[in-house]
Amino acid sequence: MNFLTTLQGWHDFYSIMGMAAGSLVGLLFVGLSMHLRVVVTHEDVRALARVTMASLGLSLVLALFLVIPGDTDPSSTGWEVVGVGVASFVIIGRPLVSGVRSSHRALNFRHLILRFGLTIGTFVAAIVAGVILIAGDYQAGLSWLVGVSVSLLVSALRNSWDLLVTVGSATIGPSERPQGS
Repeated sequence: MNFLTTLQGWHDFYSIMGMAAGSLVGLLFVGLSMHLRVVVTHEDVRALARVTMASLGLSLVLALFLVIPGDTDPSSTGWEVVGVGVASFVIIGRPLVSGVRSSHRALNFRHLILRFGLTIGTFVAAIVAGVILIAGDYQAGLSWLVGVSVSLLVSALRNSWDLLVTVGSATIGPSERPQGS
C-alpha cells in the first residue's frame, strides 16, 4: 500500500480531530474572554492559555496537513509536521518562561510544570513523527501522529479545565465559594 492510499484511510480520523480542535479553540476563547481580567493579570494563567491554544492549534494544523487532497509524499508531509512542531515551540517559548517565573500565581506551580511538560513532550513527539515521515517510514510516522494528535487533544482538554476552574475561582469572592473549596 502506498502513502496516498494509507493517508486516505486516515481521512475521517483527521477530519474529526480537526473539527474537535477547532471547536475547542472557539470554546476556550469564549471561556477565557468571560474572565479576561484574570487572564491578563496572571502571567501563569496567560502562559497556560497560550500553551493550550498552541496545542489545539497544532492539532488543527496537523489535521489540515493530513487531509489536504492531492499528490503528496511522506517527506513533504514530514517537513510540514516538523515545521509546525517547531513553530509551536516558538509560540510558547517566552510566555512559558514568564509563566514559570511569575511570583503572583493563580495556578499551583507543580501543576503548571506538569501541564507545560506534557505539552512540550507532545510537541517533541510531533517533530519526531515528522522526522520519521521524512525518513520514509510513513506507517510508523502516521502511527506516531495518532498518538501525538490524541495526546494534544487530551492535554488541551485538561489544560482548558484547569484554566476555566482557575479563572472562575479567581473571580468568585471567598464568601461565594462552596464549603470545602
